[in-house]
Amino acid sequence: MNPDMFSCNRRQFLKKSARALAVGAASAGLYSARADAALSMARRVAPSDRVRLAVIGTGGMGRRHVEALSDNPQCKLVALCDVAVGRFMPVLQWLEKERDMHPDTYQDFRRVLDRDDIDAILVATPDNWHPLITIMGCQAGKDVYVEKPACPTVAEGRAMVNAARRYGRMVQLGTQQRNMEIFQRAINIIHSGRIGKVTTASAWVGVNGWRVGETPEEVPRGLDWDLWLGPAPKVPFSPERFGGWMGWHDYARGGQLTNWGIHLLDIVHWGIRQDRPISVQALGGSYRLGIGQDNYDCIEAVFEYPDCIVTWEQRLSDTREGKGYGISFYGEQGALYVDRGTIVVKPDSLGMEEYIGEPEKSWAHPPHHNDFFECIRTRRRPAADIEQGVRSTTAPLLAGIALKTRRKLYWDGEAERFVNDSQADQHLSRAYRAPWHI
Repeated sequence: MNPDMFSCNRRQFLKKSARALAVGAASAGLYSARADAALSMARRVAPSDRVRLAVIGTGGMGRRHVEALSDNPQCKLVALCDVAVGRFMPVLQWLEKERDMHPDTYQDFRRVLDRDDIDAILVATPDNWHPLITIMGCQAGKDVYVEKPACPTVAEGRAMVNAARRYGRMVQLGTQQRNMEIFQRAINIIHSGRIGKVTTASAWVGVNGWRVGETPEEVPRGLDWDLWLGPAPKVPFSPERFGGWMGWHDYARGGQLTNWGIHLLDIVHWGIRQDRPISVQALGGSYRLGIGQDNYDCIEAVFEYPDCIVTWEQRLSDTREGKGYGISFYGEQGALYVDRGTIVVKPDSLGMEEYIGEPEKSWAHPPHHNDFFECIRTRRRPAADIEQGVRSTTAPLLAGIALKTRRKLYWDGEAERFVNDSQADQHLSRAYRAPWHI
């Protein structure tokens, strides 16, 4: 192992992170000269100005963001970046044809960060790149919108928060439900006490599964495979990894557990006003797809919070009150069920009819974008600030660690480590492949 890779020991990791945040990613030839100047070079965008934005990662979710942002008068898309030319070229062609826009294009995100005329970046890469690009963006004086989950490990998440605070950057997580009217309405009902004190909550999802078997091939023309892998271990290219990266722990720590889990458990945290579990236990497996699956199909996890028990239930199919995914809150007087379409409150004697919200137009929710742009101008913290986003990412990550260790784990939310469990602590960070480091 290269000595510059960060250790799996959490204390060593945090020590190394603090030093690295001060000097930048010098071993990768990046930003050591600019890191100390990040605060002074931060541009304040006038209320009348459009935020000059670059999108890094133009795959499925990245393209949804581009489509929504291209129609948003609050920003100007000045650059697209993706390690695969075959990913950004169709997006560029669509922008040129449908919007008469002509952003610059790059394969290497470092060239985007080199530009002083870019105010902010939107990071829609695979999960394993989220922490490093966010931190380097902060060092380069950019505000950052980063897709969820925030990070593959808890220690990386803390490094992201530290970078945002040190360099005075606005960093918003792509947990757009925080800016959806239907969830705001549901939380208002819960916090009003209409269903009584909430003592149990549940989040569930009924879609699942990535096949992990792979067939190595030659790297396609126009793809920088080494840069796609980034800090992850070096392996041969396969279309299964490239297109189905959520199936591997090298790139995502939990499949749907961290894909949907961050969205739904974030709402649970909001509703119960707590974001630091004190214990977690989990069971799971890939009973349909078989052995070899990194990220399980079926998971049952139980989180203990002060005065509240929370469950995560991940199945091949699951419908409650007509919802194939969602969140339920159980109080002394009744229960509330919510997803992106409706709110259902039981029993009927509480006098609250089913509420039907506006249909979701895009996963890239424009009000969430607008909240980010407003924060860039005003310097107030976003609705989905990175600290909150990391806390809500931590919960599903802890469930994933409980799956690995196959036992109940006790969590110290202040210290962000397990209680008297050095073996479990080893899963709180990951090694980076040289020359990348945080």
